[in-house]
Amino acid sequence: MPLYDLKNITHRYNGQTVLNIEDWQVDAHSVTGVVGPNGSGKSTLLALMAFVTAPTGGKIRFNGQSVEPFADNVRGKVVLLPQDSLLLKRSVFRNIVYGLQIGGIHGDLSGRVHAAMSMVGLDPAAFAHRPWYALSGGETRRVALAARLVLQPQVLLMDEPTVSVDAASAQMIKEAALHARRQWGTTLVISSHDAEWLADICDTMPHLFRGRILGNGKQTMIFGPWQRISDNMVGKALTADQQFMATRPPQDLGTAVVAIAAEQLALYAGSQQVPAGRHCLKGLLLRLSYEQTADRTSAAVLVGRTVLTAYLDQAHPAQFALMPGQKVRLAYDPDTIQWY
Repeated sequence: MPLYDLKNITHRYNGQTVLNIEDWQVDAHSVTGVVGPNGSGKSTLLALMAFVTAPTGGKIRFNGQSVEPFADNVRGKVVLLPQDSLLLKRSVFRNIVYGLQIGGIHGDLSGRVHAAMSMVGLDPAAFAHRPWYALSGGETRRVALAARLVLQPQVLLMDEPTVSVDAASAQMIKEAALHARRQWGTTLVISSHDAEWLADICDTMPHLFRGRILGNGKQTMIFGPWQRISDNMVGKALTADQQFMATRPPQDLGTAVVAIAAEQLALYAGSQQVPAGRHCLKGLLLRLSYEQTADRTSAAVLVGRTVLTAYLDQAHPAQFALMPGQKVRLAYDPDTIQWY
């Protein structure tokens, strides 16, 4: 049984639908990274999963049960770290201990608070009595995270946790979240624009676009307008002499969007032959990234001004010699393209 089970979820603001998720599950103890552009519904989705608001339509089941906003059976177990990490106007220690106290836990809590501070890389001796206004942006974010971790939550939801923080804080936030998973079995759901940061730690990466889940893994969004080439084929110019081709186009070629997953793109280097029937694009290899959780390597390839991501075929020897800056080819089947 999944930890979260979302069925026919819709949510509206001012009459506009911002979420429309038919069927989606999150397993217990997993790390899920939700990616997508601004306005795709990521913050709204996390708010619903944190049970701070109810969906306009549909049901969210948690541990097999329907849960109302702010219900007692999830309070302190499901916590949300929002984008804007506002602190109470008090010391670091009192900010972190506050959640325990309102949950009815009292007594000497210094050991538990200091442990949470250490998890996020804050020295208790230096930071416990520091006031909220004497913190940097990264330190403020880490104090806000410690205030959630001190509860030892069953679920930790983090909305853009590394936005506007320094590289050191981003690393410590990642390590603290993963420590919670190892120590308490905490389920992590993280939204972020930083796909590389997420890919390093996530078991799955659903892509949210216009309020809909497009699937798992890395995807490239290619926006219109599209040019009709034949009755069943359209193209979008990526360079002066290269087009991204797709079949079965929708009627509205002006606003139609393609989502192509990394699994759909094959990378070819050197003398590798591209199979017949595949559309080929020439590009420049920007970077290679190893995804530890999936034990695979992805390649980011620049075609014009568009960056497409493909997974390497580790069995082919030509791909062991790849280097950033190298010219490569990407190939895919135009008939497999998904339109939105």
